[in-house]
Amino acid sequence: MSEQTESRFVYTIHSSIEASQREDYQNIQERMNHAAQAFNGYLGQDVVYENSGTGSQLKVTTHVRFEQLEQCLLWLDSSQRRELLNQAEKLIGYRYRFRLDSNSFDQWIQAKETSRTPIWKVNLLVWLALYPSVMLLMWLGGSTLGKLPLPLNMVISNLITVLLTGYLLVPWLSRLYSNWLSTASQRWTLVGCSTILVAQGLLLMVFSTVPGFPWNTTGP
Repeated sequence: MSEQTESRFVYTIHSSIEASQREDYQNIQERMNHAAQAFNGYLGQDVVYENSGTGSQLKVTTHVRFEQLEQCLLWLDSSQRRELLNQAEKLIGYRYRFRLDSNSFDQWIQAKETSRTPIWKVNLLVWLALYPSVMLLMWLGGSTLGKLPLPLNMVISNLITVLLTGYLLVPWLSRLYSNWLSTASQRWTLVGCSTILVAQGLLLMVFSTVPGFPWNTTGP
């Protein structure tokens, strides 16, 4: 048995066949295995047969192993594999469901991930969400929260703004700025920062000049 490596990628296939089709199915899998050996990074496959508990049906789980995800994708998209699948469909009415082995996929992501979202970008989005939330809450809650003792007012106000920004505004801004959050381009990073600063400037102007806000009062 070869040693498990972090880069190993496992493609898992779940099939359901009639018990009478097992021999034909094994033949197809052997041909699949033989064809896959011509592809770089192929580490082999194993096939497990289980009674499904529903009459003569068998549940079949096949693990196809490659060194890298890219190598596995080349095999999955290959004309050789498609031809074998077409033959299987004609021979035994072959149908299958598939899923990616989550552990292998997570390992591949961790191994291949070259960068993470900078925390300062996340903080900028939180800032953009928090400022209008606090200002609007001060305005809308002036007749209710504003009459409470300041410590109680702050506890309730902070809870409302955290829920509003954490569950609504920040997720929305994260989707809006998804490309900016992941980009390594200095140019597009600067463009994104500029739009945030402009948005904050516009909000500042609105809250500072539009009549009707309780803090926009003119003294005698």
